[in-house]
Amino acid sequence: MLTKILLPHRFQKIGWLLFLPFSVLLFTNNYFDFNFGWLEFGIREGSFFEDSKENFTNEFALIGTFISLFLIAFSREKEEDEYIQKLRLDSLLVAFYVNTFILILGTLLFYGFGYLEFMGYNMFTIQLIFIGRFRWVLRKQKQSLLAY
Repeated sequence: MLTKILLPHRFQKIGWLLFLPFSVLLFTNNYFDFNFGWLEFGIREGSFFEDSKENFTNEFALIGTFISLFLIAFSREKEEDEYIQKLRLDSLLVAFYVNTFILILGTLLFYGFGYLEFMGYNMFTIQLIFIGRFRWVLRKQKQSLLAY
């Protein structure tokens, strides 16, 4: 029985195309203070006389990175079968185990603003570990089949 909730395979290609620019944008925004001017909006704060300008480049990059990783992780393979579903489930389980270990380690090692930054990057670990492990096991399986 095949799962019908996966996205079509073409979304995986779109995800890979979007991942690099959005992750580079996220990196440059965080470490080089790069912002898009067209993502700057006036925000009215508590008082009538206080206006501030807020730039949403970071939010744009975060959402784009999340969406691209989602498209990569949850799109069908060209040939989707029960074995690939098992690999998906096993990879998801490994991703949760590793993420839990990283969370515990980060909680013990980071404090203050460093912990907040750690948690910000940790948002991506489940998806990245899942994709990495799933692709790695899938590639190794294909290599072993080609060896015979």
